[in-house]
Amino acid sequence: MMNILIGEFEKLKRYSILWIGVVTVFFSAVVAAFQTGTFDAPMYQLFYNNVIWNNFSLVFPFMIVLIGGFLIDREYTDNTLKTILTVPISFRKMLVGKLIVTGILTILFAVFSFVCTVILSVTALHVTDITPRLLWVSLYQIVGIGFFNFLAVAPVIAWFARKRNGFFTGVGFAFFYGFCGIFVAGRRLTDFYPVTAGLGIIQYTGQESMTYNPIVGASILFCVVALTMLIVAFTPPYDKVMAVPEKKSKKPPTKGKENVICDFTSW
Repeated sequence: MMNILIGEFEKLKRYSILWIGVVTVFFSAVVAAFQTGTFDAPMYQLFYNNVIWNNFSLVFPFMIVLIGGFLIDREYTDNTLKTILTVPISFRKMLVGKLIVTGILTILFAVFSFVCTVILSVTALHVTDITPRLLWVSLYQIVGIGFFNFLAVAPVIAWFARKRNGFFTGVGFAFFYGFCGIFVAGRRLTDFYPVTAGLGIIQYTGQESMTYNPIVGASILFCVVALTMLIVAFTPPYDKVMAVPEKKSKKPPTKGKENVICDFTSW
């Protein structure tokens, strides 16, 4: 598995899709800065709470599925699956490696989100109430919600990886999946909705009316992880995954027409 992970990170050097993650994470922090700037006395806690809200509702779910699905789909489009599986590496094992790499990238993007939050709070908002404790809490909460968002969308990545270009549909679903969290957060369903279940675990303080039950949230995420494992376990092998498009590409022979064979020796 370690060799698979090293190989995946080596492949990342050829892909520019990671810049999409950088831009979207930075965009989330910029939008949060404008949201916080509308108040007379912007505070660091208010600012990073806005960053967390934008991350789980707008940015991270679709970005995680986009990058994770892209990493898997490249094996289809580059026709490298046959080469990889002759090592031999099973399709399921490769899928697990892709999911682990996606999870690591999610944590790195979450750390970058924290860095953007600190920089913008000082340069753009001129926040003066930053303390070491607040820095630690904001790092823990921003990275925590990013990781829990990864767990929430991991079944989406695993399911749509079964088909070539299937991650495009998964990205659309993930955006809708995360956007619905806006309407769920702050209500009694916060702990039951996978995308927002992490808010209770990190003790998000963005809305005073929120009440959490972290045990319920952790249980929901545990069930999501179990669902991901089931999807991976029942993922068909490579030959069956590729059998459908191969059958579709074969055109049935035309009825009523026979091949004409010319015997040039008789001329």
